[in-house]
Amino acid sequence: MFISAKHPRAERITPSVGDGGIDVLVRGDKTSVYQVKKFAASLTPKQKKQVEKSLDRLASDPRTKDLKVDEWHLVMPWDPTLEEKKWLRDYVMSKGFPEPHWDGLTRCDLWASEYPHIVDYYLGGNAERIQQMALSIVHGLRLKEIRSEDVEKWDMSAFAHDLEATARILDREDPFYSYGVHIEPASSVPVEDRLRNELLRPRPGIVCSTVWGDSSVQVQVDVYPKNAVARELSPLTFNMNLTAKIGSPEAGAIEDFFKFGTPLELPEGSVSGVAHLPAGLGGDFANAAITVLPNATISDQDRELRLVLVDENNVQVDSLMLERKYTSSGVSTEQGPRGLEALFTDSLGIVKVRLRFDANEKTQSMKLDVDVPDGSKLAVGCLPVLSFYRRMHAPNSLALAPRFGPLPKSRYALEDSQERTPRFADLWHDVALGLSLIQEHTSESLFMPKPSELDDALVGQILKTGALLNGQTLTFKMDFVSTEHDPDVKGDAETITMLVPWSIELPGTTVDLGYLAHAFSGTFYERAHEGTDGLYDVWRVSEGKVLARMLTPEEQKAVAN
Repeated sequence: MFISAKHPRAERITPSVGDGGIDVLVRGDKTSVYQVKKFAASLTPKQKKQVEKSLDRLASDPRTKDLKVDEWHLVMPWDPTLEEKKWLRDYVMSKGFPEPHWDGLTRCDLWASEYPHIVDYYLGGNAERIQQMALSIVHGLRLKEIRSEDVEKWDMSAFAHDLEATARILDREDPFYSYGVHIEPASSVPVEDRLRNELLRPRPGIVCSTVWGDSSVQVQVDVYPKNAVARELSPLTFNMNLTAKIGSPEAGAIEDFFKFGTPLELPEGSVSGVAHLPAGLGGDFANAAITVLPNATISDQDRELRLVLVDENNVQVDSLMLERKYTSSGVSTEQGPRGLEALFTDSLGIVKVRLRFDANEKTQSMKLDVDVPDGSKLAVGCLPVLSFYRRMHAPNSLALAPRFGPLPKSRYALEDSQERTPRFADLWHDVALGLSLIQEHTSESLFMPKPSELDDALVGQILKTGALLNGQTLTFKMDFVSTEHDPDVKGDAETITMLVPWSIELPGTTVDLGYLAHAFSGTFYERAHEGTDGLYDVWRVSEGKVLARMLTPEEQKAVAN
């Protein structure tokens, strides 16, 4: 702890896995190795042998062969004799290391005078005092049980001063962690949502946030490690009991979490236990909810994956770039993790590919999901993703590959399109295609409709408009059609063609599409009928069929002129 106080990035090497002759390693402008012994008197031959073995391991361990040691320290609460210093110097330098430093009792006393709070923490009961100071932030300053009448009486400047003073003392005295305290008015956002947002937007270095509050005030205490050994020597742990009904989705989620490390979310009432957090911020909890998110730290090299669709002749049909959201592992056993899981999604989060490896069964699997695009995604952006998904059926198959390079030989079979679920994705593809065609006629951004806005009438309008814009001729059922009165049209005319203004109403906007050409066969039902807008003719439509199509470019030009 003395070394970590001076060098916060100092690493403590765990002896249980073989320390390679290193107890503490400090990397920086120079690399320093510390070997720590508890010997408190002149060294015996056996104790000297222990020191020599530590140096032998450092010189021979393959894990440290590329480590350039600039300083080597022997730390023990005893100042050496000249003979012992010569022995150590000769042996260390014979192994190719620089002249050693013997940090004896005098050095330990200097450290103790420089960092008295560390001595107090371990030997003077300071750990309990730090806990009480931290608790005063939420208890002594009454932030756990705030009442509105108390807030009105407070002198906020004095209150802030007391809070700042407590936090400063806490930061100074705690050898492991420093603390940030934030007080805000009560928010309408539920605490669980606020904490979830904190998890999704982590701040550099933070290892823990706790939030308390009521209808008036919220207080958040953030915890930051001071050095690299803090979480090892003063760990943050939870002992929890997870409860779920056998065979329920929650039970399956718990099993997937322990086996593959799948993100876990359980509702209120599912979790109880105790949180062991620094400075007394933890404690017992019951009837809680829990969300466990995976570590999303991913290197750029492993971030992207190519999902390739190939036909029965192994010819590439389409491809989709995916981004790795996380890689997780299940709870480890003596043989290692029980399973591994990785989740990939496209840039819009519509198509999700979940890869799993079962260590017990020695099998791997792939699961595909597709989500309904929400109202925040542009239709033109969703179309390529939904087009890819629409082709994901037999006899096509899938290959997973790095962003560049040849495809691997392994393929994932796909089910028949008639058996595939969810089938709603096919409908969303057609909606995205229709909106993308309509987008060419307006500068307004057209987003995929929200599920709450999508009804049969709107879907029908989008699909019909898209089909017309795609060059199709549609047939509409109409028994009677009214046209402007034309005295030159003979009563025995059979085919009538007319232009009709064309637009479509979408949520939040109306798009003008020009004109549609309508054509039908019919006979006069009523001629020169007088209406509010003038005279018009009423036709009885043969077989009730009216054909509609877009104007050709030549026709559009003629209309414009």
